Amino acid sequence: MADRLQGKRALVTGASRGIGKSIALTFAAEGAAVAVGGRDADLVEVSCDEVRRAGGVAIAVIGDVSVEQVAHDLVESAARALGGLDILVNNAGIDANEWHPVHEWPVEEFDHIIAVNLRGPFLMSRFAIPHLLAAGGGSILHISSVCATTVWAGDCAYDISKAALNMLSDHIAVEYGALGIVSNTLMPGVIRTDLHERVMEGMHDGRAFERELIKRHPIGRFGTVEEVARSAVFLCSGDTPFLTGANVTIDGGYSRV
Repeated sequence: MADRLQGKRALVTGASRGIGKSIALTFAAEGAAVAVGGRDADLVEVSCDEVRRAGGVAIAVIGDVSVEQVAHDLVESAARALGGLDILVNNAGIDANEWHPVHEWPVEEFDHIIAVNLRGPFLMSRFAIPHLLAAGGGSILHISSVCATTVWAGDCAYDISKAALNMLSDHIAVEYGALGIVSNTLMPGVIRTDLHERVMEGMHDGRAFERELIKRHPIGRFGTVEEVARSAVFLCSGDTPFLTGANVTIDGGYSRV
C-alpha cells in the first residue's frame, strides 16, 4: 500500500460488515488509525481484530447513529481515543427487506430508514465537524447510492434518503470549504454485500431480478466492496482538496445505460 492516509484519524460508521468494514480495513492498510463504528459489538470487534492483526490501529465505537446523544458519544469517544479526527465516513445505512409502492409503504419503516440513512449522517457530521475544524480541516465522505439519482420502483424510502444525503454533502462542501473541510459522496451501484443478499432474498423472484440487473451493467458484473473502499481512500486522502461537493458514481456503468 502507498500509505496515503498515514497519520490520519478516521471514524467509519457501519463498519462491522460490507462496504464499511472494507473501508475500515483499507484505511488502516493505508496508514490511518480507525474508529470502527457499528451497532453489533461482537461484529465490530471482529472488524477491529482484523485491522489489528494486519498491523493497524483500531478502536470500537458502538451505537445507533440515528440517536442524537448516541451519535454525539460515538464522535467524542472516537476523537478522544484517536487524539482527534481528520476523516468521517458516513456509511451506516439500511434498506427495507420488502419493497412496496408508495401508497402501501409502512410509515414506521419509512421513518426508520430515513432516520438511519439521513438523520444519522447529519448527526455524525454535526458532531464531527468541530473536531475536523480543530484539526485544520479534513474530509467527510458519505456513502450514498446510484439510487439517489435513479428510481428503483418500490424502494422509495431508500432512494429518497440517499438523494437527501447528497444534498447534505453539498451543504457541508459549500459551508465549510473555505475552512478546509471537503465533503463528497460515493454513489455505488449494485455491490455484493450482506445488505444486497438480504434484499434479494426478501424479494419475490429476487434472483431472477438479479440476473436481469446484471445485464444492465456494461461491465458485466456487480461491484466489490474492495473497489468502493479504494475509491474512498482516494476521496479522503487529501491529495485533491479542490475535489469537493462531488457525487462520484461507482456502478460499472449502470446509470449510463
